[in-house]
Amino acid sequence: MIRQRLLASAVVLALASPLAVTVVQAQSTIQTMPYSVASVQRVLNDLGYAAGPVDGLMGGKTRGAIRAYQIDNGLPSSGEPSLTLYEHLQDSYAKRYARPAAPAASTQMVAEIQGLLRQRGYDVPELTGTVDAKTAAAIRSYQADARLPVDGVPSSTLLANLKIGTSPAASAGLTRAQVAQLQAELSERGYDPGPRDGIVGPKVRTAIRTYQADAGLAPTGEATTSLLAHIQNAATDPDDDAPGHIGANDPWDDRDANFDQAMARFEGELQRRLYYVGEVDGEIDDQTRAAIRAYQRDAGLPVDGKPTAELARHLRDSSIRNRSETTSLLVWEIENELASRDFFVGPIDGTVDAQTRTAIKIYQRIAGLDHNGKASYPLLQHIERSNLRNTSETASVLVWQIEDALAERDYATGPVDGTMDAKTREAVRLYQVDAGLPTTGKADKALLAHIEQSDPRQVSQRDIREIERRLNRRAYRPGPVDGVADTQTASAIRAYQTDADLPVTGRPTMALLEHLRNSNVRSASDEDVNDAIRRLIDSFVQAEGG
Repeated sequence: MIRQRLLASAVVLALASPLAVTVVQAQSTIQTMPYSVASVQRVLNDLGYAAGPVDGLMGGKTRGAIRAYQIDNGLPSSGEPSLTLYEHLQDSYAKRYARPAAPAASTQMVAEIQGLLRQRGYDVPELTGTVDAKTAAAIRSYQADARLPVDGVPSSTLLANLKIGTSPAASAGLTRAQVAQLQAELSERGYDPGPRDGIVGPKVRTAIRTYQADAGLAPTGEATTSLLAHIQNAATDPDDDAPGHIGANDPWDDRDANFDQAMARFEGELQRRLYYVGEVDGEIDDQTRAAIRAYQRDAGLPVDGKPTAELARHLRDSSIRNRSETTSLLVWEIENELASRDFFVGPIDGTVDAQTRTAIKIYQRIAGLDHNGKASYPLLQHIERSNLRNTSETASVLVWQIEDALAERDYATGPVDGTMDAKTREAVRLYQVDAGLPTTGKADKALLAHIEQSDPRQVSQRDIREIERRLNRRAYRPGPVDGVADTQTASAIRAYQTDADLPVTGRPTMALLEHLRNSNVRSASDEDVNDAIRRLIDSFVQAEGG
């Protein structure tokens, strides 16, 4: 028995080491691996499905990876390992590595793909520039949504598709501008479609399904011209947009002096049932309507987001509590607690979106908890009792503040999301170069303070003309003083920066202009002026000596 256990352990350790990826080695290794749970885990991980550690134990991650593989390959989604499944996995592995290897995606390409996926609501916690299991799973999900071949592999074709948006088939003929309009319409009605970028991703589909269910339509999640028309036509219904509308059967009247008090009590009842309504102020805004819709769904009532006397009576008599992660008072409290500890959660709105989930996962990871990204009462209690702060560069309030300040000064930071990705780091480096700071690319409080104290105004044509005039006076020959930063101007700036011992960029900046205004650096070619200065200094020295 001991010998068998030792052999089993040896097999698990061998499987945990990376497999070769050449055609012959991949096929021979897979074909000689006996069937076991550990073998299934190893191959699933190599195919990009996150099965967790190769330990031979059936846990939630392994079952989830099996189900994902089964769904992608049209198999019954049992989530259970079997010899038949293992043989199917062997075939998939052999086919993948039998294909000619595509050029490996660069770190920059992978990071850009990760950023675009995350903007669309796919689960990419960090922009690392490497293809980990989460990234491969997100790519597969996007490929399935966009009706592309599903392989989980980053490529230039995938990147181009992400930049364009979804295929026409995936949005039933909507242009990117029309999708953005659809997102705006959904957002105005309290649904959360994510950024208004004209791209159909998970958040857009979820918002569409919720709207369709509320409107009595088939919840397909598809963005179509007919759906856009339905939303826009619904907006013409005066009952939908009337401030303070409480239903035709309701005795409340928004002209009544008691109306605000009645609505505040109504909001208070929702809040006590853990539906986050925003401010309990008697105003019917998008947040209140979202909370009403959530309660109506939970109570099995017709969903329209409108407060009525009948709904108020139902609310008073019910024992329903909000146990979801949408318009949740629990989520709102967790968001506030995390934000106070330097975790960037995005809008504090009581809804767990991709940004909130990332912040939760980062907290859980720092705290040594199972980082599942889920909001719960034990999590809230843990946060309230802890003194942990976010000192990482992911979901960081500090990084978000730096990104926001840099973006205000026209530095291209990429998504302003509190995560230090490749674009943010490059923007930090550019600012540091422009400001004459050490070029570290690191985010810290000193950098934020420096940015906030700097002039947010970028150089204008007038500023460039002044730079050119001052360079010209110092014999750096920037060409015509025309306010155009051409190659001759850049060459003169580089020469000045070299002589002044500044970072050499050739770019006109406010920091450069300020340096020119306060320095006495001159071109070495301006011998006459330099000689005159030396003679003047010598005369002063002689006079003092005399």
